[in-house]
Amino acid sequence: IKNAPKCYIDLMEKCWDSDPSNRPTVIMLENILSEWNRCISEYYRINRDGNYVYEVSNFDNQLINDMLEFVEADKALMQEQANTSAIQSHLQAYYTSRKLTEIL
Repeated sequence: IKNAPKCYIDLMEKCWDSDPSNRPTVIMLENILSEWNRCISEYYRINRDGNYVYEVSNFDNQLINDMLEFVEADKALMQEQANTSAIQSHLQAYYTSRKLTEIL
């Protein structure tokens, strides 16, 4: 999956394990996703001035690494969207509403 964080792909693969006993429970999933969300939110709160210093405390190293994977994936997605060229429009195309009688 292009630009998807490795930790997300790993979790997805665990959910697809052929042995149901190896799959995370709904409670485990909720905890993992909540922790990711909390850590990422804290990162963006700390770095809201745009400096983006990788400094988030009160989280274990694995959670911080997961958070950084999401941040990097987000940056890659934003860069990809910025690099996408604008759609060329046809010179005679109309992008506003017109009365049907004007067309016929």
